[in-house]
Amino acid sequence: MIFFNDIKPTGWLKNKMEWYMNGHIGELDKLVPHLITEHKIYGRDRLTPRTVSAEDGVIKKQNNPDDNMMQYYWWDSETQSNWKDGYCRSAYLLDNKEWQEKASDLCLELIDTQDDDGYIGIYDSSLKFNCKAENGEFWAQATALRFVLGCYESTRNESLLTSLTQVAQCIMAGYPKETSHPFVVEQGFAGHSHGLTITDVFYRLYEITNNIEYLSYCLWLYEDYSAGCVSEQDLQYKNVIDPGYLLKGHGVHTYEHIRALAIAASQRPQYQTALDIFLSQLKYYLTPSGAPIGDEWITGRTANATYTGYEYCSVHELFSTYVMLIKLTTNIGLADDAEWLFYNASFGMQHPILHAIMYCKTDNCYEANERKHPDSNQFNTRYKYSPTHEEAAVCCVPNTARTIPAFVENMFQENNNGFTALFYGPCEFYGTFNNVAIKITQLTEYPHDLSVKCLIEPESSVRFALSFRYPGWAKMMIINGVTFTKNDTQNSLIILDRTWQHHDVIDIKFIADIQFNTDLCGDTYISRGPVLYAIELESDILIKKTLLNGKYFDSGYIPYSRADESIQFSYADMESFSYSTSPEGKQYIEGFFYLNKTKIVRKLIPFGQTILRKVTFSNIES
Repeated sequence: MIFFNDIKPTGWLKNKMEWYMNGHIGELDKLVPHLITEHKIYGRDRLTPRTVSAEDGVIKKQNNPDDNMMQYYWWDSETQSNWKDGYCRSAYLLDNKEWQEKASDLCLELIDTQDDDGYIGIYDSSLKFNCKAENGEFWAQATALRFVLGCYESTRNESLLTSLTQVAQCIMAGYPKETSHPFVVEQGFAGHSHGLTITDVFYRLYEITNNIEYLSYCLWLYEDYSAGCVSEQDLQYKNVIDPGYLLKGHGVHTYEHIRALAIAASQRPQYQTALDIFLSQLKYYLTPSGAPIGDEWITGRTANATYTGYEYCSVHELFSTYVMLIKLTTNIGLADDAEWLFYNASFGMQHPILHAIMYCKTDNCYEANERKHPDSNQFNTRYKYSPTHEEAAVCCVPNTARTIPAFVENMFQENNNGFTALFYGPCEFYGTFNNVAIKITQLTEYPHDLSVKCLIEPESSVRFALSFRYPGWAKMMIINGVTFTKNDTQNSLIILDRTWQHHDVIDIKFIADIQFNTDLCGDTYISRGPVLYAIELESDILIKKTLLNGKYFDSGYIPYSRADESIQFSYADMESFSYSTSPEGKQYIEGFFYLNKTKIVRKLIPFGQTILRKVTFSNIES
């Protein structure tokens, strides 16, 4: 199997990760020490029947919750563990000894909190596996154990795997199959429902150990969730198969819960049918960038590039779901969706030059000054740039640390006959086939340069199948001078089965046209290859707050003018559009648009490089 850390980022991907680690991601524990380093929620500060919430300073009883305020008790576990997970995985992928030492210390600090019975978690002995209110048990364990899994896979330290299997056995004893109901509590809310992601941990442990007990526990967890009384119901079986049901839940929950259904679907045909139904409807909730509605609840809406926002956590969770689905269903076509989401929505929420992200954003982003839209009279702190977003929650920033490692981890997949290049981008893959060590390097500036050079370096001659994903947007692929079209693919793959020698080279060129796509509102958006393009709107920056002695800051952006919001497009002018690269190496598309019925020329740049932008265009003939 391919372990995390068997694939390394290179080129611009590595540079981007190093930039994060030298900035707000690497220093998040300094930016919010009270949430990450000072609050020992897994150790000395475990929750008891009488605990002071770090968020509101009010003493409440665990068995007497006050509406949904009980969620604040477990919040810091999510912030800490997701940040540590991203930090650890980045440190090992980048081979930085200083960062690796810190990651190791963070991991050992968590392991030192493990009880004799194997328990790792946030509750004391009177509440563990027995919290009757807003139960954050599974969620705190899922985030922490994903972190430990990253450390184990990076180092292959068997003592970490022992700790993981011990806590897994402890969980299964604490919530035994068939005789307990972890998804039935009094007034459960976000943490309780987040807990279904513990299936991430059990499924990965199943892959590593081949212990079928872990897989069957995942199935039971999904079935208990489906039968339970939970706040987040979108992925309950009865709702998934209901043709009249519209998604309504908290977006992050909905998109992460798909993974539990997918794992269940791998074991029961009825759940595969349900999964197929769900995936057939997912497109109605996606904006042109691929981002899913999540601002923060879906509330039965369909996606709109201007008026439905999305949360970075939703983007990350949907990406993680895509890679799980590819693994479980072998639907390689989903890799197009995952790559599109990564290169567009993910980077489109991050500031192109500063250490900050937007917690929530829209595809057509006309203002980024704590409002979703310039015409809105609702204040929302999520719609600005920040290195922490502490006013809302420190959840999205830690997840930005996890997304590139998740992408890199899945750039290659292993199969019985060899390997598949699933995602394209600069990386090095280290694997073995028939006991022969193999290194495969992707040399590329992809996604902006649609060419990839693959260096194949086996230690000795070895035959295996090396497969390359044929993207749905590609007109053709030219591999070492030979042209391939979609008709030449098997399950969206071009398969090269041969005996490979040291220093074999595969040159790939993707041929792609400028594409004019139609969104759910009937508007047009423009792309080339895996990149969405947008008109960048000029803006003024407003510094709202400085952090860490002025090194970082929260900022808002307001447009110079709102005129460009009204720009329109005509299909009659499609031939006017051309793709070019500037002398500085910047890619852009240029063509005719209309403003107040006057024909104008506008440039579009990659969506992921924008702050304020216009992505979709109504048709002037409509």
